[in-house]
Amino acid sequence: MAASQSSVYEKFIILSADGQNRADIANAEFRVTSFDYYENILSPFITGTVVISSTSGAAKSKEDRQNRSGSLHSSLPLRAGCQLLVKIKNEIGEPLDFSVEDDEYKKLYVTDVNVLDKNSTSETLQIRFSSRTAWLNETNKVVRSYSGKISESVKKILKDELSFEDSKINIDPSSNSYTFLGMNKRPLDLIAMLCIRSVPSNVVNPGYFCYETKSGFNYLSADTLINQDPFERIYKYSGQPIATAETKDDSNNYKIASFNTTRHQDLLSQIRSGVFASKNVFFNPSTYGFTEIDITVEDKKLAKDPKFSTLGKKEDPPPFLFGGKKGKRYHRIQAAIFDVGKDSGDVNNSPELYYAAGSTRYNILFSQVYSATVPCNTDLEAGHILKLEIESNSQDKEQGPDESQSGNYIIQALHHHFEPNKSTTSLNLIRDSYGLHFTKSPSAPAVSPPKSSAKPSPKPVPPSKPKPKSAVVKKPQPGPDSLTEIVGGKMHDVDWD
Repeated sequence: MAASQSSVYEKFIILSADGQNRADIANAEFRVTSFDYYENILSPFITGTVVISSTSGAAKSKEDRQNRSGSLHSSLPLRAGCQLLVKIKNEIGEPLDFSVEDDEYKKLYVTDVNVLDKNSTSETLQIRFSSRTAWLNETNKVVRSYSGKISESVKKILKDELSFEDSKINIDPSSNSYTFLGMNKRPLDLIAMLCIRSVPSNVVNPGYFCYETKSGFNYLSADTLINQDPFERIYKYSGQPIATAETKDDSNNYKIASFNTTRHQDLLSQIRSGVFASKNVFFNPSTYGFTEIDITVEDKKLAKDPKFSTLGKKEDPPPFLFGGKKGKRYHRIQAAIFDVGKDSGDVNNSPELYYAAGSTRYNILFSQVYSATVPCNTDLEAGHILKLEIESNSQDKEQGPDESQSGNYIIQALHHHFEPNKSTTSLNLIRDSYGLHFTKSPSAPAVSPPKSSAKPSPKPVPPSKPKPKSAVVKKPQPGPDSLTEIVGGKMHDVDWD
């Protein structure tokens, strides 16, 4: 069977919100026109849409006194709060399975229903759905206080507020601790806030991602994503398609149908975000003192630090970036206030550990964004690494692939699309560098792609505090730039007043 053929719905049942009524595709009560499934490392839960069509006698109403059959929308009734039990068998990969009736995390939940078309004999409906995590997040508020390692606090929130089992949680241990209050925030909003404050064992690469895949919930550092093993098969892209009958193997199952550039570096944006040089000003309210830390790649810091992991070969920044006046070579000014104890004066999770390096890590990781379409592969998940071989456009193609474009890419987002006659997977791919060369942190362990259960990681190494360049006693001046944060699964700018 070719990968482009249609997938099979082994199970597709729609349960009413009260669980008392159901419609089953096996009984030909409706037909699925399209099914779209989404994962994203910037989204803390799974989402998707499905379009179905049915006849006017697709379901029997439990409330109709004459026990008449009617449309799904009116008689089931199909409303927000209904549940979907779905299992799709695909040619490549294990089935996409959300069909376990006694497992709340192995079902999909209807969040919105739109009637696209309706007449006297049939109707077409568009259903939006999400995982259980989405509605649990909206119905819970975190009111407790937490202390200790951030990763342990995140695990408690996932278990206590979102009812995740240990087997469904994949967490990269953090090396720093933090004491904080829930502040009546939604669980996922709070976890997203903790992402930018978390530092892994490789302290040069602060910054985490919180996201859900079909395997479970992940709270992983950028360093872990970069250093994981790539997907077992290499995906190849060339301009000339070859029929499966000619290849006589499954190579076309791992061939890229389209490969386009969405973003390819943005030097001015990188300069503004402080990727190459920044001045960081910290105010201590217990002493009314300031600490200034200047960091630049010229001192082999930030992206030029030997422990800074990258997906490809590290390149030197343009030399003209540091041609300004002496003492004025920082590109961005950042300001933060220490969270200090009222009596002890101890700093709670000092921003010196993550403030400058974290924004650099996020901005560099998203400096290159590509879109690709491949035959549907349900083994792929957001956060996995794909190794691509991009055909060279030189005349000597037999010398090998393009050594600059080929290499490792992280799946930022994936979209499985199923139609009656075909199924595809669309990918958003990101990376921070070029080429087949892999710059791995000397302290980073070899790890496999994210799975549903957490794997043991090496014991975290306590971070060392950066040495302050100078201490100043003067009135605080807010920085003129903006701070890039990840909040609620999205990246946006928060300007200083």
